[in-house]
Amino acid sequence: MCLSTVMLEKNGTQEKVCEYVSNVKTDGKKITLVDVMGNETFVEGTLKSMDFIKNLIVVEA
Repeated sequence: MCLSTVMLEKNGTQEKVCEYVSNVKTDGKKITLVDVMGNETFVEGTLKSMDFIKNLIVVEA
C-alpha cells in the first residue's frame, strides 16, 4: 500500500498538512485529502509535485 505525506508550501516554506494519505481529490483550487482511516482534510491550493518514491505530495498555496 502506498501512503503519502502532504506538505503545504507557502512563500518557500513547507508545513506538514496530513500523513498517511491514501486518496487525493481536487476541483481546481480545493484539494481533499483522505487518510487511511477515512478522515478528510481540505486544503486550498494547487498540486505542485507528487513523488511516489518518497511518498510525498506538495501543495502550493
